[in-house]
Amino acid sequence: MNNCESYKGLLVGLLDGELTPEETVRINEHLARCAACRSEYEQLRETTGKLASMSFKEPEDAVLDQVWRSPYSRFARNASLVMIIAGYASLIAYGVYEVLTSGKEELPAKIAMAAIVLGFVILLCQLIRERIKTYKTDPYKEIER
Repeated sequence: MNNCESYKGLLVGLLDGELTPEETVRINEHLARCAACRSEYEQLRETTGKLASMSFKEPEDAVLDQVWRSPYSRFARNASLVMIIAGYASLIAYGVYEVLTSGKEELPAKIAMAAIVLGFVILLCQLIRERIKTYKTDPYKEIER
């Protein structure tokens, strides 16, 4: 019975057709001699057959659109964006604080930190400017999206 343990791992491989020809012959010979393993193999085959007959119904576009537009989804997206931006801003602020308060950092570190802060500020200003400009000229701003 204890040599059955070495064959139990091969049962699923036999069902899936993933065994080498030598392993297939070896497991089939064992199944012919061992009623316990044969019973387990039959149960696995039955379960696999039931699972194969099941089908998954894809949700329709209207359902996916409803999920995407739900208040919870919108809140989760906005909250995650705010958390990411706040995290980056706090890391940048901490880096600026460390560079300014400790005189140990060398010039390249200070230049790199200044470039990151400046890039972040420029990107944020550009985003705000574009949103304001787009909002003023948006002909669909009254339509609920």
